[in-house]
Amino acid sequence: MPRVRIRPFAERDRAALRQVFVAARDAAFVWAPPGSHRPKDFDATIAGEIVLVALADDAPIGFASIWQPDNFLHNLFVHPEFQRRGVGSALLAACAPYFHATATLKCLKRNRVARRFYGAHGWSVRGEGKDAGGAYLVLGRDGYG
Repeated sequence: MPRVRIRPFAERDRAALRQVFVAARDAAFVWAPPGSHRPKDFDATIAGEIVLVALADDAPIGFASIWQPDNFLHNLFVHPEFQRRGVGSALLAACAPYFHATATLKCLKRNRVARRFYGAHGWSVRGEGKDAGGAYLVLGRDGYG
């Protein structure tokens, strides 16, 4: 695999990241009906957030987005072809400077792969809830800031 580089979002990334968003969500949320994840949903999900982009050979292969006022990791998605190669870990590490206290995220209970990933990176369960997407866990990680 080519060397992965992380940099801030640029408008030129939007079309490729829309496709990453759909492919990664389709792969992760296998219980969702076909067509549930649409490219235009990417735009709404990152609005007002800090977005970091993972690139391989200058092509976007993943992204993370942070709602900084709440130290909330809103999205972290890697194209399925590049998963389990350290891209998610690199994105997560690149997010650290943007957190200024305990960071949190929501992870669907059904998403066992993501739960294992975050657990391996020091995130622990801080609460739980349910919304339109289903039952979720609130995960947190101390030590930022």
